[in-house]
Amino acid sequence: MFPFITFLGREYPTYVILGLVGLFLGVIVAVFRTHRYGFTRSEPVYISVFAGFGLLVGSILLFGITQLPYIWENRTYFFSDFLYYVSRFFGGMVFYGGLLGSVIGIYIYCRIMKTHFSLAMKLVLPVFPLAHAVMRIGCFAGGCCYGIEHPSPLGIAFTQAIGAPNNVPLLPVQLYESITNIVIFAILWYYTKKERDWIEIACLYGIIYSFIRFWTEFLRGDAIRGFVLGLSTSQFISVIVFFVSIFLFIRKQKYAKKCYVK
Repeated sequence: MFPFITFLGREYPTYVILGLVGLFLGVIVAVFRTHRYGFTRSEPVYISVFAGFGLLVGSILLFGITQLPYIWENRTYFFSDFLYYVSRFFGGMVFYGGLLGSVIGIYIYCRIMKTHFSLAMKLVLPVFPLAHAVMRIGCFAGGCCYGIEHPSPLGIAFTQAIGAPNNVPLLPVQLYESITNIVIFAILWYYTKKERDWIEIACLYGIIYSFIRFWTEFLRGDAIRGFVLGLSTSQFISVIVFFVSIFLFIRKQKYAKKCYVK
């Protein structure tokens, strides 16, 4: 809808701007939780820098992995048109790669600053879906990660999209996922009002998001996402995340009950 925002005579990608807004909003919300875990009010800013860098690297790398067959087939472009090669095969982002990259970034921060990784994860995990919700609005504004063709009123036609076909009514899957992420944020916020193990929080997040993501992928219309065993890359990862999260969550609950009995 609005792929670029003009500011002081220069154009900036809306997706990037809203991505930064999502990150900033996540930091603001995390600041209100610092007293619970012994962090200073400035530490969420530093953590977000490491998490943001990890998100960028992880999401781009996973997108590149989904393009491996095409990367090899078009390897001649690496020398003849390097910029096209990089933008074509490493110009996208996959959420699961970004999520893993963020966690690794936070872990590196904790190692450098000699702080507890578990506490840092308790601090930031509930705000992940909030930041993601804003980023998905950026996807909608730019026209990437678009939905399948569908007539109005459910379908919305882009006129200036960068990735989606213009003047074709498409399901606004980006907004669906944005709304569901806000719901997940509310659930995690409520769930963490009591003291929880960070793995429990991560598992609950993984269970809900992976289940939703698996089904919303059927509504996606963009084909450049990679496929594994007939499923999109994100669907395949969602299945793994869903069952692993359930297993770990149940195991944590059983362990907590045993400790309580003792």
